[in-house]
Amino acid sequence: MNEPLRPRIGLLPLMLELYRESYPALEEKQHPFVQQVSDVIGSYSDVITTPVCANSHEVRSAVKKFEAGDTDGIVILFIAYATSISALNPLLETNLPLLLFSTAPKSSMGKGMSSKDINYNHGVHGYMDLANVLKRNRRHYRFVSGTKDDTRALRDIELWARIAAVKKRLKRSVIGLAGYTFDGMGDFAVDTTLLNSTLGPEVRHIPLNKLAEAIESVGEKEVEEEAHSDSQRFCIDNAVDSGILNESNRVYLGLSRIFDSMSLNALTMHFLGILENPLIKTLPFLAISKLQEQGLAYAGEGDLLGAAGNLMVRYLCGDTVFTETFCPDYEGGRIVMGHMGESNPVFGVKTTLKRKTFRFGKAVDPVIADVHMKDGKATVVNLG
Repeated sequence: MNEPLRPRIGLLPLMLELYRESYPALEEKQHPFVQQVSDVIGSYSDVITTPVCANSHEVRSAVKKFEAGDTDGIVILFIAYATSISALNPLLETNLPLLLFSTAPKSSMGKGMSSKDINYNHGVHGYMDLANVLKRNRRHYRFVSGTKDDTRALRDIELWARIAAVKKRLKRSVIGLAGYTFDGMGDFAVDTTLLNSTLGPEVRHIPLNKLAEAIESVGEKEVEEEAHSDSQRFCIDNAVDSGILNESNRVYLGLSRIFDSMSLNALTMHFLGILENPLIKTLPFLAISKLQEQGLAYAGEGDLLGAAGNLMVRYLCGDTVFTETFCPDYEGGRIVMGHMGESNPVFGVKTTLKRKTFRFGKAVDPVIADVHMKDGKATVVNLG
């Protein structure tokens, strides 16, 4: 099983510097409040904390700590009012996503409210001040308001944190393109420079001669060991002989080497393009199924947008599988999903290796993983 990304979040508590003289106990008194917020965020992320900041120098030091710690975003928490200017420039200087969590230690300020309650629960106009100047400077931020145990508010922060983590990881990700995009399929045609500048992933072309060399370099012992592993993990249909299984596994082991050497996070390929190199004797359907099981994001037909979408879901949710809409079931209110032979055994109650008759060119019949998937809900993503 592949786990979703775990965000790294910096928690930035703010207060007015004047209060250090006027209310010297305030900072210490608010420590449990800061810790409660940290604990909530820490339930789904790694939290980097910093002392309470009251001026630009302290905020800048905190932001540098967050950047050095490779955080995905900053949650700003006012433990009391603080001026916007005390934090503005350091927050404008960083590229880290910002979230303002407008909350307070006490959830009710009704009858019986005391002056102490006001002292410890009056950060709200600090958020208003900071949000105003951030917006004036066209600095994007997310604003969430609610009690420190408000399920809706906390869920919004969690989603923001996970998205921030995915956004950062996408900028460090690489999609490999083997062959070319299927001619005429315009819906996923994309400028790779635009893809890189907007979503983040870099596109690298996989030279077919390099892939063929990697496949050719696989030794017989490696192929035999992989076949033995298959016999332990999967059911193998009688139509799958050792010759076609070995060839499919040879392609898998060769593609794995390319995957590692190019540091790929996602892959897309056009099946006809792959076969333009005569040294590649079969299609990598079994290879892609095994690589998806290991965490590779994939899309067919040279669909870079689909591969990027699959990669985002992989980072957000963990395991993914590529599929395609094929047939409508009007009476059942369903859609038949599938593709040519790529799947992901991690979703399977049972996986059977089968022979697929290939009708689109000269190739050894590929082995595919026929995955009998578990019943249940699924999330379908289409990035257009």
